[in-house]
Amino acid sequence: MKSIRSKAKKKKISITLPEWEGELLKAYAKVHATTCPAAAHKMVRAALRQFKAEHSSLAKTEPKNQLNIFDSIQVDIFNNTSRTSE
Repeated sequence: MKSIRSKAKKKKISITLPEWEGELLKAYAKVHATTCPAAAHKMVRAALRQFKAEHSSLAKTEPKNQLNIFDSIQVDIFNNTSRTSE
């Protein structure tokens, strides 16, 4: 059987830089032997990784179970029930 892999969706964003920042980007790309778009992509990814590390609460947010069908219920010796929270 063939393994079906779905491609990750990519978000295309265009940016406009002042002329002097464009020249800096060209110089950066030349020093690192890459293209301007690849250099900009590398810089954005590095900045986003740093942002994610500094704001770790963003990385660990998970949607709450809206239906509560997987919640654990504890029953004590007096037959009282309570929900457990993680």
